[in-house]
Amino acid sequence: MRLSKKAAAFVAAATLFTVVAPAAAAVASPRSTCYGGRVCLYADFDYNRGQADHWRDFVKDDSNFADNNWLNWDFSNSWHSMDNETSSVRNRVGCSATLWQHPFYTGAHSTFTHNSNDGLLANNAVGNDRTSSLDVWCR
Repeated sequence: MRLSKKAAAFVAAATLFTVVAPAAAAVASPRSTCYGGRVCLYADFDYNRGQADHWRDFVKDDSNFADNNWLNWDFSNSWHSMDNETSSVRNRVGCSATLWQHPFYTGAHSTFTHNSNDGLLANNAVGNDRTSSLDVWCR
């Protein structure tokens, strides 16, 4: 079977595009999106639909947010500590995730089941801008 020059050029271009443009890696987004396999935390209420654009995603426990910095909207390091600054959460990790008030999983806490969200942590035991550690656990 013989391809016309136009069809051959189309096939070659499609092949080149497939090689040059691989699929994007699945990571969280600074503006409310949270991909599967992650717990996404946001510095502002309603998943950063307010003023700030600081965010961070996790796939496992973190016992002390004091040594973590928020990411900016463009994925760069904000150099701003996450400790006591979380205002909203999305849980897509596949297990329950608990936000704790103090480092090393102590103090008031709130647990979020898989696929749960909270746009303002003020209505939870952990409270708004009081999170210092994250515990991800599966039963």
